[in-house]
Formats: sequence, structure tokens, C-alpha cells
Amino acid sequence: MGHLPAFPDFAPLDISHRGTLDAALAAEQPEVSELNVAEIFAWHGVRQTQISDLDGALCLFITRHGKRCFCPPLRARKPAAAMRSMLLWLREQGEEGFVYGLTGRQARDAEASGELLAEEDPDNADYVYRTQDLILLPGHKYDGKRNHIRNFMRSYDFTYAEIDPRTLPEVVDFQRRWFAARGRSDLPGLAAEDRAVHDLLRHYQDLPVTGATIRVDGRVEAFAIGSQLNQDTALVIAEKANSEIRGLYQAMNQMFCEKTFSKYAWVNREQDAGDAGLRRAKLSYYPHHMVAKYRVRLAR
Repeated sequence: MGHLPAFPDFAPLDISHRGTLDAALAAEQPEVSELNVAEIFAWHGVRQTQISDLDGALCLFITRHGKRCFCPPLRARKPAAAMRSMLLWLREQGEEGFVYGLTGRQARDAEASGELLAEEDPDNADYVYRTQDLILLPGHKYDGKRNHIRNFMRSYDFTYAEIDPRTLPEVVDFQRRWFAARGRSDLPGLAAEDRAVHDLLRHYQDLPVTGATIRVDGRVEAFAIGSQLNQDTALVIAEKANSEIRGLYQAMNQMFCEKTFSKYAWVNREQDAGDAGLRRAKLSYYPHHMVAKYRVRLAR
């Protein structure tokens, strides 16, 4: 990481840092959805992500919901000491910040130092599903999902295909249509998410992602993009469909998991961010478990 500025200096994150991030994340084998290289680049514009080298640890400085904070230091020899240094520097700038996205184990280790306090962030826990459940939709509890998919497959002339450079402009066009159809760009987070999806698509060929589309009558009406989170877990970063086409969301979810993620034991479908509708949708697929996330602050 010699080419990175030494903390507390930072460089704006750009695609030239991908190799550095790849190596650090591979060593960490993260569980939380935010610690994925494609996810980081998707949101780097929205979150004004900056990067630094803190005594050999990789430090990511972001803006989240209007507040400046840090991601957990990657490859830190002494994580609690690194987080304390990061937060003390931020306090010197006149801000009481936090480190966001720690697992329970990391939070307990941080508190054991006696210098940091941890608090759970329940609205941002990740939903994790057994991959085979999303593929097979077994049992009575998934009757509705299977019925929606059967109705879609009977009712429409559709094709499923992986995203490639030729189809990327059509995916971008569909994302624009999807966002415009909401007519609610003032909803918290929706415009930010739209920007993140466009940044993900802009960097698509430079990132370790796989995506697919479903065309209905020859036109892209759904897409999904995902990546490997760790050795056992895939991550769905973006999934959009025309909600006026019954069963299309369910078909996109099922086909993408079957054709792209079947080699993984688990699929992480990220958090609900406290949105009641999104929570109902995620619970309707019966997650196997949640990955709780914690914030860490200075104890004094």
C-alpha cells in the first residue's frame, strides 16, 4: 500500500485502488455487505469515499447519512488501536465520529480494549439466505413465490442472459426507466441508490461482478448484479424489475441464484435500512440468519 497517502492524509477512491482493496478484503473474508469491492465502488460517489494507509492497515473514510465515519480498518494488526487513532483524529477535526459495519465479534474485541464503546445498528443488519432455498423455493411457505414465477413463465415471452458490454447501455436505460417510474426521488435514499447503481454500471467491466437481464418481448425489464462476498457467500448488490409484470421480481431472483450463485452456500441480500416495505419483502423469503452490524465510538 505504499502508493496510498499515510493517515491522516487521504486520496479520493478511484478504480486504480481496486487491487489494493481486493487484497485487503480477501484477507479479511468479510461478512457484512458493505465490505465488498463492487459495493464500495458503487457507493463511492455518494459516500465521498477516501482511502489512506494507517500503519499498514487500509482505512476508508466515508460520509454516511450526512455524517463522516470510517469503515473497519482492513488488515490492521491491532484493530482497536487503529480505530481509536482514526476516531481521535476525527475528534481533533471537531467531530465525534464512529466506525461503522463491525460484526458482533469485532465489536466485542473493540470494547475489550476499554477505550471503545459498541452499539448495534439493527436497521442495517444483513439478510442471509440459504442459496438452495432461493433456488428451489421449497415447501408451503414458498407457494406464493412459485405461483408468481409460474404465472410469469406462462404469460410472457422472455429470455434470460448474462450482462455483457453490448447490453450495458440497455441496462442503464432500464435503470433510468425504473427510477422515473417511481416518481418519488424525494424519498430518503432512493436518489442516492440510483446514483450508486449508475456508478456500478459505469464501472461494471472493471469490477469482479456478474450480472444478468430478463428481456420481455425483447426489451430489458429486469436485471440483477452480484459479487462474491467471501468464500461461502455471494452478495446481491442490485436487483431491479418492472413491478407491473407479475412474477418478474421473483423470477429474476430465482434464476439469478440458480445460474450464478449455486456454488455458494449463502446469499447475502443486504439490509432493509429501516424501510417497512423492504423488510416485509426480505422476510417473505425467510432468511436463514441475519448478520448484525455494530458501530464503535470512543469511550471517553
